Parts: sequence; structure tokens; C-alpha cells
Amino acid sequence: MAKSDIENMLEWKKRRGQSGASFTLAYDLQRLGELWRSNAEEATTFADFIPMRLVTIIEVFTREAIRELVDAGSPYLEKAEELSKGAKLDFALLAGLQGRKVSIGDLVAHTVSVNEPGRIVAYLAALVPDFVQRLKASHPRWTEERANWPLDPIISEYSMMMANLSRLFTVRHIVTHELPSEPAFHPSEIDGFLKAAGEFIEATDWVLVETLRNAVPRTQTEMNAQAGAALNVLEREMGDLISAIKERGEVDASLLDGTQEAWNVYAKKEAELRASLVTGGSMYSMIWASAKEEETRSRMETLRWWAERGEGDL
Repeated sequence: MAKSDIENMLEWKKRRGQSGASFTLAYDLQRLGELWRSNAEEATTFADFIPMRLVTIIEVFTREAIRELVDAGSPYLEKAEELSKGAKLDFALLAGLQGRKVSIGDLVAHTVSVNEPGRIVAYLAALVPDFVQRLKASHPRWTEERANWPLDPIISEYSMMMANLSRLFTVRHIVTHELPSEPAFHPSEIDGFLKAAGEFIEATDWVLVETLRNAVPRTQTEMNAQAGAALNVLEREMGDLISAIKERGEVDASLLDGTQEAWNVYAKKEAELRASLVTGGSMYSMIWASAKEEETRSRMETLRWWAERGEGDL
């Protein structure tokens, strides 16, 4: 019996590992380039492998980028409707979501075709306003370097990058699906393929950072500070939610305070348990704050039900 799309997606996610893997993919690209250049004399014997691997890396990165954007919620979730038009999301597929670790972003990312650079850019442009313009100007956005922005763009020449990517995808198709009587490309083209793939992935990744987070910290100290600040903002929002519940006058305030105090004790202990995995390390406060934030978001869903409860809801 053929596997369902949900099963295939779950297996893909398990093989792929943790999401947000742009740094891993960048490392894969670097290793591939080093392997190619360090074996120049014998390189022609495995030259066909390079285009195949490069396109696979780009495709994996693109699906992960789409998933991250869609799962970030509004307005990207609404924009994703255009991307998923024509997708076969029947009842059996949707039912497979029940209790499974597949998100809407996963569904959208796996229903689009990413076998052509122009199409990839079009998908990302449908989700991110002015994507091409941002891509051309994209540069690293480390929080600590904000005073020096804008930096030099990652992409040296956009039209050349896209031309090399188009050629790369054509070559990959030939070496994968055909048995040409002549070589599909000259080994001298590989450096251009490597550069184009590297520029596209790095520049696109920083566009996502700009779109979703504006900047990211480079040092552990800054990471810890940002994690703590994000938790403080969320806890203030939770306090406002509790006030809104009390203002409705439909719940015993002392009981609500009691449940909140009990939850807070639990949430802190859960955060301590998670952070114990790095006890004594510089990451402790970041892991603690991230775990407490996760618990806080879950608690806020419960509180939101009380704040928005309709008549008759029990």
C-alpha cells in the first residue's frame, strides 16, 4: 500500500532533523566546495554529483524557508493560499494532521514545485513583500553590528547568480534523468554553480531574518538578553489578559489567582528541568527563558478562552 502524503512528510522531517537548518546547509555547501577543489585532478570522476547535491540543498532550503514563513502566522499564512492552490488536500490528508507533528507550513512547503529557480523566487516573493529587492540588498543582520548597516550585499551580481542557478538546475535534470552522449557541462562551470548556490541561500536566509526578526544576536550574552526580554514582554501580555478576565466579573478572582500561582510554580520548575541540560553553561539563562516562554504561551491560550468566553461556553 502506498504511503500517505502525511507519512512521507513525517519521515522527511525525521530524516531532515531539526528545523531552521540554514547553517547546516551552508556548512554542507562549504564542504562540497572544499571537496571539489581539493580533488582537482580526480574531480571529473565525480563531477556529476556536484550539481545533483547542490540542487537538493537548494530545494531543501526553499521548502524550509516556506515552512518557516507560513508557520510564522499572519500575514504569511494568508498569502500562502495562492501557493497551495491546486494542492490535493483531501479529507484523509487533513485527518492525518490529528495528533501528528505536521504543520500548515509543512503542507504548503511540500505541495509546491521547487525544480526551477524562477519559480522558487516567485514563491518567496508571494510571501515576502519586495523579496527580489531585499534579496539583492541582503546582508548579515547581526544585532551587535546594527550601527554599521547597511553592509555590502551578499550577492555580487544578481543576474549572474540567477543565470548560474538556471544553468545548474538544467544540468541537474540532464545528469539525473538522461544518459547524454556528451558531457552535460564542463567542470569549469562548477565554481559558478557553487558560488550561485551559496549566495542564494545565504542572502535568502538573511531576508527571512529581516522579515521575521529584524536581526539576530551573534554572542551568547546577547542571546541571553534577548530571550529574557522576549519573556518579559510575553509575561506583561499575560498580565493584561488576566486583568481582562477579572474585569468581566464572571470568575472568582481568588480562584483565578490561585491557579495562576500554581501554574507559575510549575512553569518555573519545567524551565529549570529544561535548562538543567546545560547546567553550568553560558546557555542556561537562554534555555530557561525559552522554556518558560513556551509554557507561558500555552498558559495564555487557556487564559484567552476565559477572556473571550461566550455565553454558555463551559
